[in-house]
Amino acid sequence: MNDLKSIQYVFMNKVLLYEMRKERDEVIGKKIIEVAPEAFNHEGGLLVMETYRKVAAEGGSINLGLVEYSNHMVAGTYECSVHHIIDNYVYVKLRNVTELEQTKNELELKNKELSQFAYIVSHDLKEPLNTICSLIQLIEKQNTGKLDTETAQMLGFISSTTNRMRSLITGLLDYSGIGQGKEVIEIDCQKLVEIIQQDLASKIKENNAIIEVGKLPKIYGYETELRMLFQNLISNAIKFSKPNFPPRIKISAKKQDGWTFFIQDDGIGVAKEYQSKIFRVFERLHTQSEYEGTGIGLAHCKKIIDLHKGKIWVTSKPGEGSTFCFSIPTRLDQKS
Repeated sequence: MNDLKSIQYVFMNKVLLYEMRKERDEVIGKKIIEVAPEAFNHEGGLLVMETYRKVAAEGGSINLGLVEYSNHMVAGTYECSVHHIIDNYVYVKLRNVTELEQTKNELELKNKELSQFAYIVSHDLKEPLNTICSLIQLIEKQNTGKLDTETAQMLGFISSTTNRMRSLITGLLDYSGIGQGKEVIEIDCQKLVEIIQQDLASKIKENNAIIEVGKLPKIYGYETELRMLFQNLISNAIKFSKPNFPPRIKISAKKQDGWTFFIQDDGIGVAKEYQSKIFRVFERLHTQSEYEGTGIGLAHCKKIIDLHKGKIWVTSKPGEGSTFCFSIPTRLDQKS
C-alpha cells in the first residue's frame, strides 16, 4: 500500500454502493484510481487515502471526522474513520451526515439572525422607555410640591413599571447573547469569586452577609458567562435571606467527573415542587413587592451551564436554606 494508486476495494456494502451510485462489479477488486479518480484531484481525497496507507501499515484506528465526497452523480458530507484489520487491510466506516450538516448550518444562521433581531428590538424598545422616564422626572421636577398624593403615586407607579420593563429588556438581551463570539480560556475561579465579592461589596455590607469561600479550581470556560453565573447565584443567596437574619453563604468545589461547585445559603429555601421550574425564563416564586427581579437570572445560569455542557440543580428545604450546584467538565472543547 505504499503507492496510493495501488489501493483497491475488496468489499463494499450495499449502502455505500448506493451512496457512490455504483454497481458491485464496478467496485469489488478494482483500484480507487479506477472507481473514483476524482478522489485524487483534491487534498481531502488524498488525505483519506494516505490515512488508509498509514493504518494498513501501522495498525490502530484514525477518526478523520467530516470529509467531503463528490462525483458527477452525487455529493455529500460523511463522518469517516479508518480501522486496521490485518497487515495491508483496513475497513472504513462512513456515515452520511449531509442533511445533518445542512441543518446545523441553517440553525447557526437562524441563531445569528435571532441574536441580531433581539439586539435591534431591545435597542428600539429602550429608547421610548428612556423617554418616558425622562418625561416623568421632568414633570416631577417642574411640579415639586404641587402634585396631589394620587397623581404623585401614579407617576411613581409609571416610573417603577418603566424601570422594570427596561431591566427585563436588558435581561432578555443578555440571555440571547450568552456564548456569542466568545473564546474558551483558562479561568481561575478563586480570583473570579474575589472580583465578584468586590463588585457586590455594597450589597454584602448592606445585608451584613458572611461569605466563606473554599479552595476553588482553575477550569476552562467562557469567562464573562461564568462571572455572570457566580454573580447571579451569590446575589440570589443574599437576596433570598430570612428577614432580619444576616445571610451566611458558603462557596466550595469538588472534583468529580470534572468539577462540581456548591453555593450554599441559609435563606428562605425553595419548595420541592418548584426546584426544577426556577431555571425557566420568567419563572418567579415571589411577587415583585416581596423580592425585586425579572425572573431571568436563574434562566441565565441554566443557559450558561448548557453552554459549558454541564448540569445545574438545587437541593433545598423551605426555611432551612438552599444549595445551588453546577458541574463543569474538566476541559471544554470549544468546537464540540
